[in-house]
Amino acid sequence: MPIVREVSLSDGQEVQIVPNDFYGVDRPQWSPDGTQLAYARRNPANQESQLMLWSGETYNEEPLTTPSHLWSAPTDWSPDGKFLLLIQDNHNTGREEIWQLPMAARPHAENAGRMIASSAGYDLDEGHYSFDGRWIVFQAQRSQPQGLETTVYVMAAAGGPWIRITDGRHFVDKPRWSPDGKTIYFVSGRSGFFNVWGIRFDPAKGKPVGHPFSVTALNSLSLMVPRQITGSAGLSLTQDRLVLPLSQESGSIWILDHVDR
Repeated sequence: MPIVREVSLSDGQEVQIVPNDFYGVDRPQWSPDGTQLAYARRNPANQESQLMLWSGETYNEEPLTTPSHLWSAPTDWSPDGKFLLLIQDNHNTGREEIWQLPMAARPHAENAGRMIASSAGYDLDEGHYSFDGRWIVFQAQRSQPQGLETTVYVMAAAGGPWIRITDGRHFVDKPRWSPDGKTIYFVSGRSGFFNVWGIRFDPAKGKPVGHPFSVTALNSLSLMVPRQITGSAGLSLTQDRLVLPLSQESGSIWILDHVDR
């Protein structure tokens, strides 16, 4: 069962911040001021899910939405902390969509939700606001005969057309904004290993600038981004740091003697 913990970057101390019970916890997202944590809870007994809010001041959690069989999970907060961005299943199309929920409408925020982006042909995920709240970056994916096609797009937070950021020829995931909103970072496997890449973005004109460039060179099994990128890896940015999980893989060759006996 997933356990949510908090680790201090200054002294490395680690504490558990969400109760360890039989409910699954998915997609924890810090509020902009770092005092609250939004996440999805799923009850394995009846498969109902619910969005929850944990307070770093009271150490208690409260519901954002009512329990439902409609799966949803948060991906980001608006910069002012008034809205939550999330992905949500559409039972009619079977596709994942990007929605926005007002925090003031809890504990029934689903009743005031607004759909931000959807597609009949793509599943949408990893929606994130730019730091000024003007833009939303997200990932669109669909199954093709040659494999999974994934593309990073940007759209105005107020709505509008999708702006293609990557070409869809390489697997991409976890798009994130730089603090100044002029670079979009993402994880891509175009080098054979998963690495962090970036591409410049002009927020005034609303379009990418130049070509993707590599940020990391983790091209060894001794230190690499996990292969299960969609489930076990994430990406976070601060003003001067980039945080992502890394893994080490190793293997051994053994010789068995006397196997003919």
